[in-house]
Amino acid sequence: MSLRTRMVLSGAIAVVSAAAVTSVFIGLAIRSEMIDNADEVGEVRAEQVADLAQRGILPREIDRADDLEAAVQVVQRGMVLSSTSNASDPGFFELPMQRPGVDQVYGLDHLPIDDDGPFRVTALGARTPHGNVTVLVAVDVGNVDEVLAALANKGLIGLGVLMAIFALVLWLVVGRTMRSVEAIRRRAEMITAQRLNQRVPEPPTRDEIYRLARTLNDMLARLESSAKRQERFVADAAHELRTPLATLRTKLETALLRDHDEAGSQLLQELWAETVRLGTLVDHLLLLARSDAGTLHASARPVDLDDVVGDVLSSTQTGRVALRARGVEPVQVTGDVALLEQVLRNLVENAVRHAARTVDVSLSSEGGNAVLTVDDDGPGIPESQRAEVFERFVRLDHSRDRKQGGVGLGLAIVAEIVRVHSGSVEVSESPAGGARLTVRLPIADCEQPEAPGDPRLLGAAGPVAR
Repeated sequence: MSLRTRMVLSGAIAVVSAAAVTSVFIGLAIRSEMIDNADEVGEVRAEQVADLAQRGILPREIDRADDLEAAVQVVQRGMVLSSTSNASDPGFFELPMQRPGVDQVYGLDHLPIDDDGPFRVTALGARTPHGNVTVLVAVDVGNVDEVLAALANKGLIGLGVLMAIFALVLWLVVGRTMRSVEAIRRRAEMITAQRLNQRVPEPPTRDEIYRLARTLNDMLARLESSAKRQERFVADAAHELRTPLATLRTKLETALLRDHDEAGSQLLQELWAETVRLGTLVDHLLLLARSDAGTLHASARPVDLDDVVGDVLSSTQTGRVALRARGVEPVQVTGDVALLEQVLRNLVENAVRHAARTVDVSLSSEGGNAVLTVDDDGPGIPESQRAEVFERFVRLDHSRDRKQGGVGLGLAIVAEIVRVHSGSVEVSESPAGGARLTVRLPIADCEQPEAPGDPRLLGAAGPVAR
């Protein structure tokens, strides 16, 4: 059940329980009051009859004073001296008194009269000119249970109406409160690392939900500020590094053209390789910084993806691994040719590094999407870690050898570029036993005009890490 439903049910149950307990106490109080009233009626009537007996003017037959009075009897040593017409039998009352003449009140369920009962009997001792007598007055209290039963029936109906009204009011009140919470939840769901400028709505009421929204907005402001400082640092550091790295690479390439001994030549080769690697890392950081800043966009130009596949396969150095094109169909998409080439190059080099003998690349169309697949026959990626490979600086291979392992940015860049092209990328198991990385991109509209301008160019992509 939803929180709203649980709150309404809990509130309704609590109110109904409290009302029920209160009704029971009220019913008991009403019953006690009615019994006391009946005893008071019996006592007053007994005193009246006793007064007549004391004055010696007690008639043989006593008239009933009111409807509550069921029967009256005056007895002396087991003989009935006077009574109402329905109580002339000496054994009419079953007296629980131990000492006749002592006043007391007791209850009887039945009497041999037309009234249903139960009854309250008042026994009052009196002195008469002919000796001591006991005046017995029975008062019918059957209406007490009838009144309580009627009140209970009406109380149940009222309790049901009260519960329905309370539940409805509570449902509306909680719903109004939960609308603010739901609005906060929906906005929070939209906030991502690229949309930290968004804020959750603050309700106009100055209550706990308002304070929660204010706290969340303050936290988002701090996160946004921290993210912007980090993005500026990465972008500034990458920009500052590009110029000296380009200068260093040029000087190393110039030095390699000169004659050196074997040790010097090997050292220059290693320095040049590390410089190229560092330059690739800087290019990757700049691309990710553009993605974080929201400035990484795909140009609306038609791209023959099969040509991109051919260019990448022909220019990739695979060493001992066989790189094969399997089922490459002519497919055209809309986007940035340099960025899409970066995607395929990163996927291929990633597969080559982990493959045992072969890497297969295929391209087809399926349901309005271009489907680009790269398979390798390497160790594969465990299912529990497949979501991690697209995170930044994640390396599932534990190699520390720079010639074998990357820095963990290649597949993160693939995910960002595919995202700006409105596509998707996923990892699954390859039929060859290794990993299969599948990219899906929307197929271009053939009637869409070619956008002017040159595609953006990126630096050569270095090895990527899984």
